[in-house]
Amino acid sequence: MERIDIKHHITKILTGGSLHLAPLGNPKRVLDIGTGTGIWAIEMAEQFPDAQITGIDLSPVQPKWVPDNVRFEIDDCEAKYWTWPENHFDYIHSRHTKPGGYFELQELDCRFTSDDGSLTRNSNLSYWTELITEAAEKYNRPIPRYTDYMTWFEKAGFVDIQQTLFKCPTNPWPKHKILKDAGKYQLLAHIEGLEAVSLGLLTRALNWKPEEVKVLMAKIRPELKSRAIHSYQYKVFITARKPRHTPPITTNSTRLGSTAPPTPNSIGPSCPNSPAPPDQINAFTPLMPITNNVETSRRGLSVTEMINAQADSP
Repeated sequence: MERIDIKHHITKILTGGSLHLAPLGNPKRVLDIGTGTGIWAIEMAEQFPDAQITGIDLSPVQPKWVPDNVRFEIDDCEAKYWTWPENHFDYIHSRHTKPGGYFELQELDCRFTSDDGSLTRNSNLSYWTELITEAAEKYNRPIPRYTDYMTWFEKAGFVDIQQTLFKCPTNPWPKHKILKDAGKYQLLAHIEGLEAVSLGLLTRALNWKPEEVKVLMAKIRPELKSRAIHSYQYKVFITARKPRHTPPITTNSTRLGSTAPPTPNSIGPSCPNSPAPPDQINAFTPLMPITNNVETSRRGLSVTEMINAQADSP
């Protein structure tokens, strides 16, 4: 459970403390799907005291003492029949968002990559990326690329779709304070949780023995900690609005990551199955400002500057 709260803290570091990127006004009903420890729901309740915040999860691990406008329920968002009526929520879930309400997706692309080639194709982290994506495919739970989400939202009929990408360093290799802080917590999250994720997928889908997974993890940990390896993962935010009627779909005309996903084994500059940075990546900051349109965001630290001002000496 601590790992979930660590990830929540990393997200707030990257977003400058914001709990959401959707342009919310005064929402009345908010749904948190997969609420986990409930930390996001509780903080949203404090930020919007007039809203009713509902968190759902399959596990009852949430605290008992919460703000009056928070409630937690055991529910399965993938169930065919669900307890919520159509057009119910102002914010979060697609099937039950009110017309004009917002849905926001926040996901970490688990694929490790680097911009300067310091994460090599023959590294253990690159090998892990290949294995975990293969295992997820065989387990019928393929891991999406950040380039997939825009298409899914378009097909679902959402409008005003915006995508924002953050680069989340694997460890505190950058000199930039915010990225360094994010890297510290990301390293802790990986050290705490990567083995559990790997054990489940690799043993069930690829028939690895638990001992083999532990050996791989022992090889990966030094690379996770090495500041000579300037690796990171993409944190993707998608915000979209449920149309009040059914107008033509509108999205950013030159959105970040709009190119088609590359073919396997040629994905990205440093390792197989890593996410391919969009062509215009150097025009954007890895510390995206809180803005509704990534194309008009203020310029911050560019990717090239991040690498040039990079890590402390290993």
